[in-house]
Amino acid sequence: MALGIPAVVAGVVLRPFWLSEWGMPTFIFLAWLATSIAIIWAGKGTRNSFLMGIIVGGSFALALVVVALTHSVLVGIGLLLALLYVGAKTRFFARWGEQDNSRSKE
Repeated sequence: MALGIPAVVAGVVLRPFWLSEWGMPTFIFLAWLATSIAIIWAGKGTRNSFLMGIIVGGSFALALVVVALTHSVLVGIGLLLALLYVGAKTRFFARWGEQDNSRSKE
């Protein structure tokens, strides 16, 4: 809520900028930055995970780029599902969880 209201105000006040050629790249960069920071800082009392934040933020930004280029939300959702499938198939999330659990026991 604290970030949502300023975002709406910025969207209304700076509407010509968001509709210009710099609007979409700026939006994708800000979405990547916010997602990465939110995942890196997992909350009070939990261990920060820089790599996981960059990977999740990058995947989300890549899906936004694909949506912007193809003008199809379904293609972006498909890309996110494909990346999630690859992460599950390569046991990336399981290894990351095991690594996180071993760190919290120390």
